[in-house]
Amino acid sequence: MKILILFFLGASIGSFLGLVIDRFPEQSIVAPPSHCAACKRQLRILDLIPILSQILTKSRCRYCKARIPFWYMGLEFLTGLLVLLCYFHILSMAETILIMAGLVLTIYDIQYQEYPFAVWLVFTIVVLVLARVNWLFCGFLILAYLTERWQVNIGSGDFLYLATLSLVFGLTDILWIIQVSSLTGLAAFLLFKPRSLPYVPFLFLASILVSLAF
Repeated sequence: MKILILFFLGASIGSFLGLVIDRFPEQSIVAPPSHCAACKRQLRILDLIPILSQILTKSRCRYCKARIPFWYMGLEFLTGLLVLLCYFHILSMAETILIMAGLVLTIYDIQYQEYPFAVWLVFTIVVLVLARVNWLFCGFLILAYLTERWQVNIGSGDFLYLATLSLVFGLTDILWIIQVSSLTGLAAFLLFKPRSLPYVPFLFLASILVSLAF
């Protein structure tokens, strides 16, 4: 029973993070209450149960039948799983927060191809409470500032995310993450030939792969 409660607690965190992705920065994350993006009807309590409500409504709004993206349920499931992994000491608290940050920034980058600085800052401050500042973190912050200052063709958000990763990963791991993300990003570009390619999702995927490998 305790495990189930912890899982749904984590899924509820994922539900809130989904709301942040949807509304930030154009809308307030506090008001109005949760509602359907299509018909604007306020959701009832039964519509707000993480994962289960989307399964029971077959990923459609109860009122207007508009389709609900599957990534909401995926995010809720993964955050619920992360809380359990942290509870069983498979992941540290810093690693758990870092992966949650990666999930949010990845979905945001795919959805809007923008980097939400304020969201990154909140997650990074939390990780900083649990980890120590190091020279690698400071170096990536400087690179992020320089790319923003001189408007080069590299997103400052990529360096900001690498800075956050460096609070948990060492130099060797970071080099592997950069290499793996570059190779997977290049493969995706050659395969799908998109007009633009968000890089944060590949950094996030590479960080998971490197973490599992080492």
